[in-house]
Formats: sequence, structure tokens, C-alpha cells
Amino acid sequence: MLRLVRNTKCTRIRSSRTLHSIDKIQRLMDELDAQQLDMEMQYQALQEALEELEVSRNRYAELYDFAPVGYITLDYKGCIREINLTGAAMIGKERTRLIGTPMYVCVVKSDIKMFMDHLRRCKRTGEKVITELGLAVKNGATIQVQLLSVPLQSADGRTLHFKTIISDITERKLIEKELSRLERLNIVGEMAASIAHEIRNPMTTVRGFLQISKGKSEYAHQEEYFDIMINELDRANGIITEFLALAKNKDVHMSYQNLNTIIESLYPLLQADALAAEKNYNMELGTIPKLMVDDKEIRQLILNLFCNGLQVMAPGGNLAIRTFVDGETVVLAVQDQGTGIPSDVLERLGTPFLSTKENGTGLGLAVCYSIAARHNAMIKVDTGPDGTTFFVLFRLM
Repeated sequence: MLRLVRNTKCTRIRSSRTLHSIDKIQRLMDELDAQQLDMEMQYQALQEALEELEVSRNRYAELYDFAPVGYITLDYKGCIREINLTGAAMIGKERTRLIGTPMYVCVVKSDIKMFMDHLRRCKRTGEKVITELGLAVKNGATIQVQLLSVPLQSADGRTLHFKTIISDITERKLIEKELSRLERLNIVGEMAASIAHEIRNPMTTVRGFLQISKGKSEYAHQEEYFDIMINELDRANGIITEFLALAKNKDVHMSYQNLNTIIESLYPLLQADALAAEKNYNMELGTIPKLMVDDKEIRQLILNLFCNGLQVMAPGGNLAIRTFVDGETVVLAVQDQGTGIPSDVLERLGTPFLSTKENGTGLGLAVCYSIAARHNAMIKVDTGPDGTTFFVLFRLM
């Protein structure tokens, strides 16, 4: 009987322990499931964070590579260690070919010293340095750029490399040059307006007395000299008339006109001048809209450009006047077959009294630029050994 009771107690104890173990195992499994779920959630969050990081990295890479300016990392010797796609495109070479290349190789020869001084000054001062210079790009062309460099130094103060931003300022430089040229024209024009009448009045008096004296019998044997003096006074008066055309505040009478109509009305005169000079003249007039222009000033512009082109050509040369629409502009083009314009003259084109002709006044092109400015037009020049083309670009309203 005692043995039966003892066995029963042992069985109850074992059952109790078994139930306790099962509960414990269940709790452990529940905790394990909870931890696994938590780890899966953390893993998912980590995956999302990595994806966001990858997107951000790609976005940064795109912003870096396709920024409107070039980003370049130069080592302490001035060699390219890193460059974005914009910078490589600006220089005109593949990025992989530029890595390790000394930056001065891309600089125009006349500005290499300026570039080296730029790096030395940046290294010496430890601050940002800005320099404007020229870069030699593909096809032998040159662009004007602005370099902004900042040195990155180690803890002991040694310069490790330079972070440089390169900006294309070619267009800005052209605008600055154009504004400077227009300002000079305006100054000359203001001078012309203020003194021209004071000069013309005594000239008119002198010319009148010369004509009176020429008619007197006692001066008959000197008639040739009187003619020379009167012709020279007329020539001076013509120069003053051109001089006055430079005035910024000159009165203009605008009306809607078609350039083709103006050019066609000048055809007999232009054709006669071309034939007299043993040269050819032809028109290629496209379909263009009417423009708000001053008829007389446009005639003067065409005549000046035509005469300049005619004078630089050899007999048998061909001069063409064309009109066409290019985007938002109406273009008047005057093309000759001369020998081209020297580069030193091209830079100063339109400056008053600048002339390569023996008897030129240097006012013809200056007047053309003034007329263009009063019509909100722009003059561009394409020149080479086979001839020169002047493009007058009128904006469509």
C-alpha cells in the first residue's frame, strides 16, 4: 500500500515537471518567434535604408556629374585626380583620359603662369582663390573660364589637394566686351552731337566764300585749287555726318518694314557699284516677316556693309546679300570673298576710326554697330581666308 502511494506521488511529480518543461519550452519558442519577427522588421528597415542610401548616392552622383559647373580635384602638384562629366565636357576630353593629367596642359600657353600662380597663392594663403583664364579645348578653340580653388590641408598644415570649381564665362566676357564697345560708341556719339554743329557752321561759311571766290575772274587760273578745297570740305562734312550717326540718342522713325523690300529697292545702285568695280552681286532673299525698323538707317547699314565687302575683294569676286529666319531672329547676311579679317582687327571691330583701308575713315562699321544697337539687333562676324560674312540678327517681336 505504501509502495502504491509512493509511486502515485512520483508519477504526479513527473507529470508536473513535464508540464512545467512544456510551458517553459513554449515560452521560449514564443520569445524566439518574437525575436525573429523583430529581426525581420529590423532587416526590412535596414534594406529600405540601404535603398534610400543608394538612391541618395545616385542622386548625388547625378548632381555632381551634371552640375552646371565643372568640379575638379587637383593634387598638390596640380594634376587632375577627379573631375565630373561637366568639367570633362568643358575641356572636350573623356574623363578617364584626364585623370592624372597636369591641369596646365589644358590651359592656353599665355595663361599657364597665371594658373601656376593661382595654385601657389591658394596654397600659401590657405583660402579660396579666384582666377580668370583661357582653356584650350578641342578643335583648337579657346574658352574663357573662372577657377575657384580651395586648399584641403592635413592636420599638420600640409596641402593635400585642391578642390576647384570651373565655370565657363565665355559668354559673359563677350557681353562685357560688347557693352564696353557700345559704351565707347556712345561716348563718341555724345562728343559728335556736341561739337558737330560748331564745326559745320564755320565750314559752311568757308565753303560759301570759296565758291564765291572761284567765280571771280582774277582767280580763274586757280580754279583747280578751289575745287580741291571744296571737295575736301565736302569730304569732311561727310565724315561729320557719319560721326553724328554714332549718337545714341539719334532720332529714329520706326515702322513695320520688310528687309527684302529695302534690299530690292537698293538693287540697281548696288548692282551698278559692283559692275563698276568689276565684281558680281547677287541676292538670296528668303521668306521673312516684317520688322519694326527705320528705313533710312537700314539702308545705311546695308550700304556700309556692301561697300566694305566690295572694297576687300579682287576683281571677279562675288558678294551676296541673304535674308532668312533663324529661330526667333530675322538674319541679314552680307558675304564677301575677300581675304578675311586679321585677328587683331577682329577683336576691335566696330571701334570708331579703326580702318585697314588707306583712305578709310574708320566710321562705316562703327555706324553699323550703332544702327544695330538702336534696333536691338546684334552683329556677328564669321571670317576666314575665303571671305567674311556679317550677320545682323534682328529679334522678332
